[in-house]
Amino acid sequence: MKLDTKSKLILSGEKLFSQKGYDATSISDICERAGVSKGAFFHYFPTKEAFFLEILDRWLFDLSVKIDGYLEDEDRVSSGIIRMSEIFREIFKESKEKFFLFLEFLRQGIKDKEILEKLREYFKKYKSYFSFLIEKGKKEGSLKDVDSNIISCILISFSIGTILQQIFAEEEDWEKIAREGIRIIISEIEKGGF
Repeated sequence: MKLDTKSKLILSGEKLFSQKGYDATSISDICERAGVSKGAFFHYFPTKEAFFLEILDRWLFDLSVKIDGYLEDEDRVSSGIIRMSEIFREIFKESKEKFFLFLEFLRQGIKDKEILEKLREYFKKYKSYFSFLIEKGKKEGSLKDVDSNIISCILISFSIGTILQQIFAEEEDWEKIAREGIRIIISEIEKGGF
């Protein structure tokens, strides 16, 4: 499949940012790797920061679409959330490059208000989304009466923590740990243990 110029730039940027980091990657590096001119880069992106934000947006949007897909065929919200843990398999299989790109987004967010705001925007979106799911589960009777805000924070914290721990203990079966951890959290909510 032949990629268009913008896609070539995005793929090159993802690879370089994950390998070298944002600061050490120049627009020239990105263009050289993509096999395009700087003029082509500036045709699509006014700055390197705008380019980085585009990559962040695409990555988080793709993640959101995948999360939504896990709920489609489930009768109960609790089952859908447990099935969502399958996304960890994709995250862990996508390669370390995507993982290091995620870390680079976090690192840049500390230094750059616009990037931090974009990360906050998605965090709020995920938090609201999980809160909505918990409330829906309470209404359908699959989940007990719990504080949906707290549970959504726990689910997000567990997810990010599991992804980050992969750095320190590669030998662990993080896919299994993620799946079982989400199952334990949801089963406790089903029983009213939280």
